[in-house]
Order: sequence, then structure tokens, then C-alpha cells
Amino acid sequence: MHENHIKKLGRHLCAIIFALPVLAGCTGAPQITSLPPSEPSSTPQATATTTREMTATPYITLVPQYTPTPRLITPAPPEGTFANQSVVSPDGNWTALPAFETLPDGYRVSLRVFNKDESVVWTPMDYKGDGLGYVFPMAKRWSADSRYFYYVESIASDGCSEFFPTDQRWLQLDTQTGEVATIEMAAGRGHAFSPDEKIQAYTTLSAPLALVLLDIQTRTEQKVELLPEVPDSKNAQGGNIVWSPDGKKLILAISSANICDNPEATFYLMSVQLADSKVRLLYQGEEYLRALQWSNDDKVLVMDWNSRSWWMDAETGEITSAPLN
Repeated sequence: MHENHIKKLGRHLCAIIFALPVLAGCTGAPQITSLPPSEPSSTPQATATTTREMTATPYITLVPQYTPTPRLITPAPPEGTFANQSVVSPDGNWTALPAFETLPDGYRVSLRVFNKDESVVWTPMDYKGDGLGYVFPMAKRWSADSRYFYYVESIASDGCSEFFPTDQRWLQLDTQTGEVATIEMAAGRGHAFSPDEKIQAYTTLSAPLALVLLDIQTRTEQKVELLPEVPDSKNAQGGNIVWSPDGKKLILAISSANICDNPEATFYLMSVQLADSKVRLLYQGEEYLRALQWSNDDKVLVMDWNSRSWWMDAETGEITSAPLN
């Protein structure tokens, strides 16, 4: 039984790293590299491109080996697959590209935000380091008008950590000036703005676990309790909130416990309808699932920590084949 607990905890540790956009697998004790200060210019300058032997590439997602099961629909990519984590602005004119590059003497982490022809390139993060532990730029979102890109400086470290990190502040890059501003967040996890940017959703830090819907203009809050009938859920955490395109629903992932203390955690996917605060349980099990995107026919693309994916009906939880690409 002790051996099973160790195996399960190891699998959950990989899940944490899968949930964060960093290299899967464990790194060492945190030694946060001091980042060079950003020096944006008020006038965008064209960036000259020089050829070098090693160029920064999107970070590598290392996918753990797994045994196919009858539930498998889309196979996981091979180990060491390069995953393009670029985020394109709504108008299609800008791209934000977080990158992790392995060097002979360490690593390089960068974030580049550039327009289509790369005549304007902003680089709010670009540093080299070695050893164990680093800071990675985790993309959050673009503003609806494509002017601002939001991200957080996520700490990748060795050992166990909270499944859904606590957001305290976001960084906002202005594509017109290159300036980076700090945006304070309400205490919680999984902050996500509605498509019209009028409501911010996040989960509470303390029990009982609830979804908070914050009206940006009035600053009024609406709370929806998420696990009222689940015993011993005082340490539950929620996050990875994804809004439907029409802003009438959202879906989020939940862990029933802090897996550092309890490797036997149960995972959930739940949808919440804003009009009546109705909560639907779509999934419950030992495997972590996260939502990636909504389709126009009210289905949600979900993925497990082995990168297997399915389309899930947002009303019933029924799964169907996911696209291979």
C-alpha cells in the first residue's frame, strides 16, 4: 500500500508540472534567477535578426509513458515533442511566444511579443540561468482589443506544490509602448475574464470552495459553492477556468485536496451557468482533466496529463472523439 501511495504521488507531481506550462518531470530546489529589468521604449523599434547557432524554441513538453486503455481516443504525442505555446491576439496581428531553451551550460527563458512581420518585437523577459528552479512567463490572455497581453511569472521548482497556484498579480504588456504594468488580483486561484471583460471569475482560497464572479465595474461579488456535498473537502482547490464563447457558462477543474498532503485526491470537472448559478458535475475520478477550449456546439475540448484529449458535452459530460491536430 505504501508503494502504491508513492507511485500515485509521483503521478500527481507530474500532473502539477503538466498543469503549469513548464517542462514535465521534476526539477530541483528553487533558486529564482534575478530577472533583468525591462526597458521598453515609448517608440516601437524594429528588431534586427541575427543568425546564431542556437535559437530559442518553444519549451519542450515531456509526456510520461502510459498504457493505452479503452478510454483512449487521441494518442499522446511522443516524448520530447516541441509544443508551440504561442498565443495570438484576437485581431491576429500580434503573437506572444514564451520559450524555454536548453543550453550546454544551463538554460534560457524568454518571452517575445511581436507583430506579423516582426517589425516590432517586445521582449519583457529574456535571461539565462543554470541549476534547479527558474521563472517562466505563463501566458494568461489578450485583451479584447488586442492592445494588451497579460502573463504571470510562474516559479518552476522541485518538490510538491499547490495544484492550482495562487494568483496575486498579473503583468500587462502594452503593445503600443512596450511598457509593462503590474495588475493586482483579488486573492484566489484560476482568475479568468469573461469574453466581454465585464466579469472576472476565480476560486476561493479557503473552505468552503466557491467560485467567485466579480463584476469589474460595480466590484460586487457573487459566490457559487462548488462541493457542498463532498465530505472532507476543506483543502479542495479549483482553477483552470475556461469561459464559453457567449460568456453564459464556464468550466473549471477541481482537486478535492492538496496532493502534497493527500495523494488520494479526487478530481472534478464542473460547469457553472451564470444565469441561475446552476452547477453541473461533468467528471469525477482519479485522473486529472483540464478544459482547453469550447466549440460552437457547446462541447469542451478536455485533456488529461498524458495529453490524451476528448470532446466533452458541457451539459451531460458525454465524451466523443477529439481532433488529432
